[in-house]
Amino acid sequence: MQGVLEQLNISPGGMPKTPILGAWVTVDGVAGDWQNNRKYHGGPNRAVCLFSVELYDELRREGVEMQLGSVGENFSTRGIDLKLLQKGDRIRVGRCVIELTDIRVPCRNLDRWHPQLHKLIEGRSGWVAKVVTEGEVKPGDAVELVC
Repeated sequence: MQGVLEQLNISPGGMPKTPILGAWVTVDGVAGDWQNNRKYHGGPNRAVCLFSVELYDELRREGVEMQLGSVGENFSTRGIDLKLLQKGDRIRVGRCVIELTDIRVPCRNLDRWHPQLHKLIEGRSGWVAKVVTEGEVKPGDAVELVC
């Protein structure tokens, strides 16, 4: 399974995250990114959040129009079906390798984009991951399942 990193996103805290041209990714996450509520977001097992263009497209067909980064993901991917992945899968993104640690729990703050988004996104909310190999990442990098 292979795709591409469509967009790399960060924020000083909260959503939406905005696109950047590249960053170093460490066990703490994407350089320049932060989460306001570190109790529920961030940390070593949730250092990176993934969501896909395809999931945005599904939501768009249901009447929810959002830009990449709106749901707070760091890696906006294209061409890799996040719904087929499993906890423990490792993915190479650029020079970085991440391991999926859990399905992302939808935050109630998502409802600010649409009153039903928190419910609509259930079952297709993306993933959180820990960083196994630190490295540089930029839009256009390959996203590939490595094991």
